[in-house]
Amino acid sequence: MLQHDLVFLDLETTGATAGSDRITEIGLINVRNGEQIEEWSTLVNPQMSIPQNIQTLTGISNEMVQNAPTFEEVANNLFKKLKDKVLVAHNVRFDFSFLKNEFRFLGYDYSPKMLCTVRLSRALFPDEKKHGLDSIIKRAGIPSDTRHRALADARAIWEFTQFIYRHLEPDVIQSATEKLMRSSPLPKGISEETIQSIPRGPGVYIFKDEQNTVLYVGKSKSLRTRVLSHFSGDHSNKKDQKINQSVSAIDWIATAGELGALITESRLVKTLKPIHNRRLRHQENNFTIHWDPIDGPDIPIIEDIEKFKKIPFGTTYGSFPSRRAALKYLRDQAKDFSLCLVKIGLEKGKGPCFAHQVGSCRGACVGKETVISHSMRLSAALSKQKIPQWPYSGGIKIVERDERNDVDDVHTVDQWMYIDYETSGKNNPILSDNTNWHQFDLDTFHIIRKTLEASSPNITIASIE
Repeated sequence: MLQHDLVFLDLETTGATAGSDRITEIGLINVRNGEQIEEWSTLVNPQMSIPQNIQTLTGISNEMVQNAPTFEEVANNLFKKLKDKVLVAHNVRFDFSFLKNEFRFLGYDYSPKMLCTVRLSRALFPDEKKHGLDSIIKRAGIPSDTRHRALADARAIWEFTQFIYRHLEPDVIQSATEKLMRSSPLPKGISEETIQSIPRGPGVYIFKDEQNTVLYVGKSKSLRTRVLSHFSGDHSNKKDQKINQSVSAIDWIATAGELGALITESRLVKTLKPIHNRRLRHQENNFTIHWDPIDGPDIPIIEDIEKFKKIPFGTTYGSFPSRRAALKYLRDQAKDFSLCLVKIGLEKGKGPCFAHQVGSCRGACVGKETVISHSMRLSAALSKQKIPQWPYSGGIKIVERDERNDVDDVHTVDQWMYIDYETSGKNNPILSDNTNWHQFDLDTFHIIRKTLEASSPNITIASIE
């Protein structure tokens, strides 16, 4: 690593999107043959207002950059400092995307070799869970009182580099850095321009191969960051390795927030059936357990959800892909809660059930345990799978607000089912396709329930008049 000419760099910016945000500060340290030869920094007038939350984070105000040089004014000098050097940064693609965008606008071709210290930390310290800059500063005992200022953060990653050389064998570091610098972080056929066009906000991404076969569908609060994580090359995730070998196109659907992303992901996985989605790609969950100790049935019955004219929420438990899966669930609960196999419908006939004969049933089948006592344990056994009654008198609209892009997504739901979708942004044809809406779906139920139980500043709920 240290045999290369290196430039340790950090940028502060007005936001996270290189295409629309601008640089506010540059800090760099030039290193040759393992020795620091230059330290340089400058504020940059971004020629746009710095959002208040960014000012709070970095401490760089509009007043501070008002009389600072523009990027165009420092570009030539900066380019000379960067030319022919390996660009080293923490999450290097973020800094590179801003530099490349600014340089390209001015006619400079900036395509350096790059080394990401996030990936380097992961490669060298695989047992550590966190690799953010704050984490490696703490791990290496690096003094840093001015985080989120460009030169201070550039110093931190240079200090981290010196730390690893003090504590690890040089050939271990050399092997890791050569591998990281040699490997292309993007799959063949996926361009940097494609990555830069992916928004950083919430939504769903779709990986496809050359035959337009859907490989994988995922969701994230930050689409671009999540997509790049698949291509990081610093982990041994076999699924990501297979995806990287096949992916040649990326589609995405921006949403106003996490609710829209979760709903869209769930629907697309079920309709597109991607090759590498396992968790959500199971067959439809059509069977449920129905039991009401007051109004009946006295014994739980396994029923196809579609046979209910109106699903009896509050007395319905779970949603299973088959009758066999529901029966297995009942058997497992019988074992865990000492339930009677006759009273839960797993055995027929009179006399003691098999569970009582082996001592795991408390005797409801032979009158040793009261109906009330057994029902209480059965209720406890099923409680985790209970699908509660709809808590509203009718349908509601869940309005999800994206303040940054001035977009509202409106999700209409009723009786735990998805009914309709509207957006004030660009219409999303996949969400607008209402195939299989108005039907109960377990994943949709969990998503809606979690949304209603949580408190989020960008979500409001309104009853339908």
